[in-house]
Amino acid sequence: MTINEWLIMECLAFMINPIWLTSFIEVVNRSTMAEAARQLKITPAAVSKHVLSLEDALGIQLLQRSTRRMDLTQEGIIYFEHAKRIVEAYQEAEAAVSHSKEEPSGMLKVVCGPQIGNLYVIPYIKEFLERYPKIRLHLELIQTMPDLEKEKVDVVVGLTTGIPVHWIQKTLMYSRWVFCASPDYLKKHGVPKKPADLMQHQVITRIQRQPNNLIEFKSGESVVFDPYLYFNDTRAIRRSVLHGLGVAQLHDYIIADDLKEGRLVEILAKYSESKKTLPIHISYFPASHVHVKIRRFLDFMAETVNKNYTMY
Repeated sequence: MTINEWLIMECLAFMINPIWLTSFIEVVNRSTMAEAARQLKITPAAVSKHVLSLEDALGIQLLQRSTRRMDLTQEGIIYFEHAKRIVEAYQEAEAAVSHSKEEPSGMLKVVCGPQIGNLYVIPYIKEFLERYPKIRLHLELIQTMPDLEKEKVDVVVGLTTGIPVHWIQKTLMYSRWVFCASPDYLKKHGVPKKPADLMQHQVITRIQRQPNNLIEFKSGESVVFDPYLYFNDTRAIRRSVLHGLGVAQLHDYIIADDLKEGRLVEILAKYSESKKTLPIHISYFPASHVHVKIRRFLDFMAETVNKNYTMY
């Protein structure tokens, strides 16, 4: 039995209506019954009834109510995490059964980071749209997160900062940081032998990274450096490193071909994490059921990454 099947069985054993869980989750995320009701498009009285029914079924108090706000009880804090997983399990089960034969159609709005978009989305758009010709794909490559609900975004790929807490995040792939430089740069400036040597090198950094003048190593060592160049775009960092302007720390999937073909060289490898432990996420809004067009895109992205990227 899978974890999702177990969660649903547990839910059924307590005779818990998934709608009660959804209302409870929205109350926690929105902080008030009124805001939760507005999001769910039902009345505040209905939301209150759902939460009370859930508490009665469980025999525990989940929310501490006052005239100004609602806070989770200790039991509520624990149950909230389980509730999110149960709702997700229901959504997946419903999507698998209800939409197994439905042809996906309509506008699908996707936003993703420029690098993950250029490497793992754009090259495969033709295949995706040939498979699902009734989908109209709206794709934006962005550096910073927009207002996802205001912009009616369906899926986010590769960005995490700014994802609302009530969105579902799944790991699409794992990456690791790689220090790299061009052979020409290393010939001219020498090869750093230890982390402290970076203070004598031209280090290129990303403006958005906080702090953007500090690097921590798996040994626990940290190096504060004076950046040589600042960029707000990872593609610009990669190109500047290729042109011999300095050293930089980049995700392995961004420079895999450059390393393989000798355009870049990994440095300080023994001080860096050799395993891929950095999750790259794909995220989507937890509606009462995941629309078939979103489900197909999630499945397609997982398939694409599995075929074209070494996960570990």
